[in-house]
Amino acid sequence: MSDILQFSRSAAARSSMGRASAMGIAACLTLIAVPAAAHVTIAPKGVKAGQVSTFVLKIPHGCAGAATTGLRVAVPGILSDIEPQEKAGWTAAVTPATGGAGVGAKPAQIAWTGGSIASANHAEFAFKAKVAADAKGRIYVPIVQQCGDAVERWIEIPASPAAGEPDKPAPAFEVKP
Repeated sequence: MSDILQFSRSAAARSSMGRASAMGIAACLTLIAVPAAAHVTIAPKGVKAGQVSTFVLKIPHGCAGAATTGLRVAVPGILSDIEPQEKAGWTAAVTPATGGAGVGAKPAQIAWTGGSIASANHAEFAFKAKVAADAKGRIYVPIVQQCGDAVERWIEIPASPAAGEPDKPAPAFEVKP
């Protein structure tokens, strides 16, 4: 009987140690992933040239404790036919690049205003756009996040592919033929 009891205690101890090890590994991985999660991101990471795609901007937090109250997106010239998706409590507007709003005009900016998202909360803003047929490579989407009087400028673009990630990187996606 004592052999069975000893085996049970050993198995329980191994199981507890296994759970503790797994939790420790998970905690370390979370700490490693946190810095990347603190940046504004865009999805999908890859789109096809010449097609319409829905882009989702993920805003991970407010600005130094202040709520997010506005978002401005500098639309890359390779995107056209912009349609921002509605977000409850927010107003979306597209500002054309050249003062006109004619057919085929390429917008310079999408702005969402009028809402508020607590600093500790994340949010998603989405828009549809047609990707130019001749577009290719990595495309950056500079974003300015307004938080009352504070501003976070997610506009930095690496000088080269080998350069490290900047402090406030503009989110990016790849265009494939």
